[in-house]
Amino acid sequence: MRIVPYILKGEVQPGDWSYEFEQLHLDSLNDRLSNNYTGDKLNLDKMYNFTFTYDGDSLVQCSGTQICTSNAVRVFSRYYMFNEYRTDGTNPLEKTDDFAELKYTLDTLSDFPLVIWTRDKSKGFFKRLKRGRPDIFKDWEVYPEMIELMYKDNYQSIFYTGDITHLHSLQYEAYSQKKH
Repeated sequence: MRIVPYILKGEVQPGDWSYEFEQLHLDSLNDRLSNNYTGDKLNLDKMYNFTFTYDGDSLVQCSGTQICTSNAVRVFSRYYMFNEYRTDGTNPLEKTDDFAELKYTLDTLSDFPLVIWTRDKSKGFFKRLKRGRPDIFKDWEVYPEMIELMYKDNYQSIFYTGDITHLHSLQYEAYSQKKH
């Protein structure tokens, strides 16, 4: 697997990226979140990192690291696994890249005291990751309750590493009062 950043530490990397974005658009047409993977819906202007992962010349996945505040980022933002590389779901801890993209990304985030991974579903998946993959997630914690993350009615389960005191500023009430 080869990880190539389109955005690295807030900077768009040189090159022609039209192929990657066209493939992302075409591959995601039937996805339930297909609108998230086109144009301004990708939120590239909010990304600290945005990477493409390749298997040889084939696109495996893309993933963003969204800047939430000056102290917190969200990994796996606008994460997309290309159809050819999706697993069958029988082992929820199996990832095609064995978390290589996450490891790569975490190495770039020293400026942020809090790193979160969120989902709009239960925290059970995060608990299974913590138990089943201590090689990667030993320093991660599952937040005990869903929070209204950044936007009204956007309730999310939180998996985090770092200084959890920064989570308060990401809760809708506090976040909406800040001017970004």
